Amino acid sequence: MFAVKIEEEIIAKAQELFDAVGITSCGEDSVIILGMQTSPEQDLDYFERDENGAFQIRGFEIHAKSRLDSLVTFIREKGLPAEIFGWCGYPQGNELNLKQQAVAAGLCDWGKNSMVIHPRFGPWLRLMSLRITGSTLSPTGPGRDSHTENPVCKDCTACIDACPLGILEPYYLRDSSNCLARLEKYTNPGRIVCCDLCWTACPVGR
Repeated sequence: MFAVKIEEEIIAKAQELFDAVGITSCGEDSVIILGMQTSPEQDLDYFERDENGAFQIRGFEIHAKSRLDSLVTFIREKGLPAEIFGWCGYPQGNELNLKQQAVAAGLCDWGKNSMVIHPRFGPWLRLMSLRITGSTLSPTGPGRDSHTENPVCKDCTACIDACPLGILEPYYLRDSSNCLARLEKYTNPGRIVCCDLCWTACPVGR
């Protein structure tokens, strides 16, 4: 367990650097879930292909990497083994589901658009993560991924009405294989074409 003072200092530093901070766990490790709001001036959704054709989140590298490095350095100076999860805090493959972890950490809830929605930033919050190996920070949420009615969605159907294929139902994407947001299906060389209507239609966080 952490000394209370060190834990408070870590959380305070994370809150200084990021728009939203939550704590959950992965096995014996603590996971810090970090959120930053994406915007035209701070475009965290900027993607590129690398030399192997894989997608890389260049927006994270440009706008978030230095903040992640700063937080890792701060935690290590406290004598704790911290590391960035995946590419710029975004886990690869099935290593960690950030959306599920954000819900478990109490940062977000699932929305009718089948994405996680922050009560202040709506669907515009982009998630990253750090891991502290073999140590336990106090969790900030329920510790589990729960699918319950989201109070910010209420009777709103803006995202469902915006879906051009009509495959979005409340809290459920009926046919994910044909979703126009699947980057691997709708990409031209040098340019990513991706549908985002279900989350740009969301009024939360505008």
